[in-house]
Amino acid sequence: MLILKIFFTFVFVELLIHYFLSKNKKKNTILINKDDEIPKFDEKKYNNFLKNSYDKKLGWIRKKNTKGFDSINEVKINFTIDKNGYRKLKKRKKNLFASFGDSYVFCRQVKDEETWQEQLSFNKNFNILNYGVGNYGIDQSILRYRDEKLDNKIKFVLMGFVPETICRIQSQWKHYLEFGNIHGFKPKFTLVNEKIKLISNPLMKKSKIDNLAKIIKEISKTDRFYEEKFKKNIFKFPYVFSFCKNLSFNLKVFSLIILKEIKFINLNQSKLNDLLFSMVMKRNIIQSHSFYNENKSTNLFGKIIDLYKSIALKKKHIPIIIVFPQLMDLKLNSRVNYQRFFLKLNNKIKVIDLTNVLLKKDTKKIYTNDKYGGHLSKYGNKVVSQFIFKELKKYYKYIDKL
Repeated sequence: MLILKIFFTFVFVELLIHYFLSKNKKKNTILINKDDEIPKFDEKKYNNFLKNSYDKKLGWIRKKNTKGFDSINEVKINFTIDKNGYRKLKKRKKNLFASFGDSYVFCRQVKDEETWQEQLSFNKNFNILNYGVGNYGIDQSILRYRDEKLDNKIKFVLMGFVPETICRIQSQWKHYLEFGNIHGFKPKFTLVNEKIKLISNPLMKKSKIDNLAKIIKEISKTDRFYEEKFKKNIFKFPYVFSFCKNLSFNLKVFSLIILKEIKFINLNQSKLNDLLFSMVMKRNIIQSHSFYNENKSTNLFGKIIDLYKSIALKKKHIPIIIVFPQLMDLKLNSRVNYQRFFLKLNNKIKVIDLTNVLLKKDTKKIYTNDKYGGHLSKYGNKVVSQFIFKELKKYYKYIDKL
């Protein structure tokens, strides 16, 4: 009798989870099943990506002579990429700096004139060119720097990124790291006998949708996040076992969705997605902090930094690194893991870690309120610009006269 009760309870829970997934999966990209291993690509969206964002060497890029916008609370914030490929700036006397990196270098959610680059150089006699691209890893940023034909007056190169870049450099298909980002194919570096080797972007512009399954299967063999993250989060029969693999996280996700469905909490689908995404962000950042204690990850990161230095030496530039903590980085004590890494790294390359500076500030003023964990506000960019310039002057005291 007990065995029958257990059996019927198991069957009931299986059916319940299956029903829940079938009803909610399309609305919530963090819920994945076997179909997501080779997702169905929308031909129109795929072709639009190839036309407007695709880059053979880097994965994706903001195209020259284009405009776009971000938004906060449905308010549009416009930006412009000029004919040279960097973000629009006011013309000044000389192009002294070039900055490369992710969305914290691009400065999402602020106007062209409100970026930290523009605020830093506002009353100076030089420009800071902004080559930032959203969601880039430092690997992509370095490859862009390597191939970019810069003004011969450039003397300094600023390479900026969030600590989570230690995950991004080990990812080749963003979908395995950020479920739903199916167009995010990219190059990556790997270590072979302690020597750095580039694995090119697997997606070619001529790649047809019918060929993507083959490309994805090859990536799954070498992208660590397929086995370590993606597969562990796939819901498949028996669903109870899948659910229990990430019990704490799945309980929170299911509970939120159910409470929203029965109208116990007042959330529309957009707000719910933002809340779920923030939970995913927190989990991703906790993982990124742990990688700074893993030799496999830090060795690769170190070799990529060495490559950056060697490229800068060839171009006769002074290389500088800037670490931009995300809001969630500041909320977690495990941030000390990446702080220790960059403190040690500072012995061989100039590192400006903004963590301690931003910890002292009111984060509600420093960061915008968005699902991505908060980008820097206009005020946040101003604080960052002042500290970066202060740090630069410590090492290059004649910077104003260059």
